[in-house]
Amino acid sequence: MSIIKELWLAIIAIFFITIVGSISIYGATTKQYVEEQLYAKNIDNATMLALTLSRLEKDPTSLDLFVMSQFDLGHYASITLKDANGNTISDYHQSIQSTSGTPGWFASFFSPNVAPGVAQVSEGWGQYGTVFVESDTSFTLVSMWRATYRLVIGLLFIAVLAGMVGGWFLRMILRPLDDVVHQAEAFQDMRFIKSTVPRTLELKRVVNAMNFLAQKSKKVMEEENGRLDLMRYKTQFDDESGLANRDYFILMLKGQLAFRDTQGINCIFLIRFTVEQGFLRTPATEREIRLRKLASAIDGVLQDNHHSYTDSRVARLQKNEFVVLLTETHDASIIAYAFHNVCTEIFCKPDDPEIFQSVVKLRADDSFSSVLMRADTMLNEAQSSELAYPSIESELIHNEPVEEEKAWAGELTSAITHSKVDTFNYPVLNAKRQVIHYQAWAGVNINGQLRQSGYYTHWARYLGLLPQLELTTITFLITLINANKIQSKFAFLCSEQLLLDNKVLVQLYNQLNSNQYAAKQLCLEVRESTATRFPDAFKQFCSTLKAKKCEVGLKRVGESFSQLINIQELGLDYVKIDSGFMADIDNNRSNHAFLRGFCSLAHTFGIKVYADGVNRSDHQGLFTELGIDGIVSHIEVIERLLDD
Repeated sequence: MSIIKELWLAIIAIFFITIVGSISIYGATTKQYVEEQLYAKNIDNATMLALTLSRLEKDPTSLDLFVMSQFDLGHYASITLKDANGNTISDYHQSIQSTSGTPGWFASFFSPNVAPGVAQVSEGWGQYGTVFVESDTSFTLVSMWRATYRLVIGLLFIAVLAGMVGGWFLRMILRPLDDVVHQAEAFQDMRFIKSTVPRTLELKRVVNAMNFLAQKSKKVMEEENGRLDLMRYKTQFDDESGLANRDYFILMLKGQLAFRDTQGINCIFLIRFTVEQGFLRTPATEREIRLRKLASAIDGVLQDNHHSYTDSRVARLQKNEFVVLLTETHDASIIAYAFHNVCTEIFCKPDDPEIFQSVVKLRADDSFSSVLMRADTMLNEAQSSELAYPSIESELIHNEPVEEEKAWAGELTSAITHSKVDTFNYPVLNAKRQVIHYQAWAGVNINGQLRQSGYYTHWARYLGLLPQLELTTITFLITLINANKIQSKFAFLCSEQLLLDNKVLVQLYNQLNSNQYAAKQLCLEVRESTATRFPDAFKQFCSTLKAKKCEVGLKRVGESFSQLINIQELGLDYVKIDSGFMADIDNNRSNHAFLRGFCSLAHTFGIKVYADGVNRSDHQGLFTELGIDGIVSHIEVIERLLDD
């Protein structure tokens, strides 16, 4: 039972005791007062009657008639006249007393017990007899009940009014307690958040202690992230430009070619500046400034065109060569010309080097060397012919006609309307080869053929249909889970566009609210680059999904994990390391140190670490040593598992 309910029960009990006590005290006091007053009245009435009877003739019949008349005229319970020998001359009693509307329990507890009034009737100088007078108490009892009833109603009204005012004050006083409870629950979910310190002394001490723990966890995260960043920077980055070096880029490219969707338009942009002008022989400080300015300009182009691709990798291949890898790219030529423009703006002085660029598409049968060789060959040809614009592969140069755009819009809209979606499911396995969950990649039925996401994602993004298409796929998973009561969990990767589409997010949250069983079986993921670019939206996304019992994860992790703000507050359930870190894992010792530190940091905050891009089964011992909790298998599960 909550403390609010307990306090309300205590308040109600106090009010009940107060009302019962007030009624009891009021009833007892009133009863005593009435008994005293009625006894005095009985004595007065008996005395007056005795004086009257003393003046009358002592004819028994006359006396009896007089007593009867007095009894009928007044409110008496009884009048009795006895002679000196104790013989009854006249005796009248009220057989039934009217207590209409008075509860029996009230009458039994508070009915006045009044002694009769006694007076002597004289005859001359002697005593004739004794008269006994007892007043009728029924009217008094009814009046007492009415007064008590009004008292109870008044007390209840005051209690209700006091309860309303007290409830408002109670909410004000206990409002900080909700924050304390929320913070404690967040700690339980390994989300180390900080709360505003309340003014209440006891709660203030608790919140200060918990905030200290949250601050300590943040400090640990920042220190460890800084250490990991330094370790990674020394082995994977170029000092002059601040970009990834050749070895790191080759690993990322290998991962892209081996484990990513090959149906999409994934491109390599190779940028080279000439060396004849002697730029590389300029002073180191000046050269570093201009190279970093060039790297910043390339990043600016990527930021401006982030809606035209899914993922990006930028590196310095040679002293005078930069390379950009973009996945699921729409209209690569526009981005290529944007790169060319910013590069020529930076190298615009008379003695500056010339800029040349080639753009090639990754093919399904490409190796990392073949695609780079193709890009290098095109770049050499562009340089030898002094081409003043980017050299782009012919299959990437096409202006989408209106008819093609309409056709894609029709296909994707139809897929959304008629739910023509499915998923390609790949198991994520733990050390015992048990399924942790299934990685569900979206697929859309286009022209009668189920296509993977890379085939249509760039068009869906361009047409603004990607969030709704992903929502349709999640709805498909929810329906599948509910229909078959599947106990397996399914992980789905959400795009940047879905994360920023509030209308679609509301629909998603409503779906999860109305399908609580399926919500517990879903794991929704976001790319690390997306979470880094939009930290506030991602934090809100995490907190909302955690409240709905969904698991939340990050995918393609490793490059910018340290840039996530307040990662200890997000409550992540797991992260999936980018496949590039798994390439050549048995020989790359620098990656071992980084992954070991990364896994240790993640485990500190209750985050599981899964490795993507694993194609060998003999690395289990190494993964256990590094702290990796599971691997993403790239063997598709065709059949549907209706139970586990």
